[in-house]
Amino acid sequence: MEPEEIERSLLSSIKTPEHLNILRQDYRLTPQNFPYHPDEATFIWDYVIAYGQGPDSEILNSRFPDFQIAEITNFDYVAREFRSDHVRRNVYIAIGGHESVIEKDAEGGLTSLISSLQSLQRHDESSRRVFDTPAHSRFEDYRLRADGLHKTRLNWGIGPLDDFPVTFLKGHFVGLIADTKIGKSWIGLKIALQNYYEGKKVVIISPELTTEQLECRVDTLLAQMHGCPISHHCLVNGLPGIEDNYRKYLTEINREELILYSQAVTDKLTPSSIASIVKSDSPDLVLIDGIYLVDDDEGSRESWVEMKNKCKALKTLATDTQTALLVINQTGRQRDANNQIETPALASLVAGGYDFPRFVDTLISVGGSSRDLDTRQVAVPLIRNGRAVTKAYDISFYPDSGDIGRSIGDDPPMDISLLSL
Repeated sequence: MEPEEIERSLLSSIKTPEHLNILRQDYRLTPQNFPYHPDEATFIWDYVIAYGQGPDSEILNSRFPDFQIAEITNFDYVAREFRSDHVRRNVYIAIGGHESVIEKDAEGGLTSLISSLQSLQRHDESSRRVFDTPAHSRFEDYRLRADGLHKTRLNWGIGPLDDFPVTFLKGHFVGLIADTKIGKSWIGLKIALQNYYEGKKVVIISPELTTEQLECRVDTLLAQMHGCPISHHCLVNGLPGIEDNYRKYLTEINREELILYSQAVTDKLTPSSIASIVKSDSPDLVLIDGIYLVDDDEGSRESWVEMKNKCKALKTLATDTQTALLVINQTGRQRDANNQIETPALASLVAGGYDFPRFVDTLISVGGSSRDLDTRQVAVPLIRNGRAVTKAYDISFYPDSGDIGRSIGDDPPMDISLLSL
């Protein structure tokens, strides 16, 4: 059948609200997707919603005399045919519309084209579930989930967070906030590399650092984990004194599951380009350092709208791909007026507005410590499925040796009685 005939046949075959649900949920179709008969599509759609059934031939002919009814009994067949034609037509349109962009900037044009094509994808049926599973099956699911939790659980590598069960799972969108130059990049890197050290596949996106700077930080932290501590200062400047430990560490390290991006795969780092990285590398965890270096795909001018769009896209990416995203952000300007600036910031003191803490599943806040310059404090002001850890705990912060995140001081382990509701 020709495209116009397929469209006319599908419109003629819409008879029940269930047909509309099939088109919306299974095929991602709305009245705006019928280019040959847009008025007829809108009328039929509204009629079914209003009356619970499709208009009969008499009503259609009186409203649209030139519309030739071509009803087909097998609704699923004609819906699939229309969907195939719809996708085929829009793929060609998307490619044609991006030709001039690709000529000017091939990588940027590719990212934009991928984003356009992704909007045509059908919903993943694995995310849709009717809640009618028998009780015994749900209990069995619970037992299997408990047995397989080690496959999805990630570790913090930060003593207080690991001592108390602050859950970190694949599919989580985790935020880490701190003041400028407090060491948030080092702490984020420690969390990411702890999971790599324990066998997870990790991607690190750090457009703020050069490749050499990023590799030196990675080597310093991993050498400490392997029991071969080296000096970051010596490593960066090529100074003597670390040869034996560095050589020993390099013989043990396996870099195959660790992927570093010191800059975006295109000229701009956007949620779409991050999605391309995730789908290409299939990591368990992605560190994004930081969200203020990520551009909005939609090009919003207002900073709060830009933050909302970026966070919504990243949250969707984490959930859809079951990839943990650890995203670093700065505290807001109002933090400067806080007389307790050395303590971890509250969730409300985040740069870019409240959408960042609103979208994350867990918010980690890092601050300085009154103890000394080699100590930081960590708290968890927001947890989506649990109680916030508002008490701040001291951790080690010796970036030169890679000793970061170890619990120090006389504070007791995190106790449920100390936590804020």
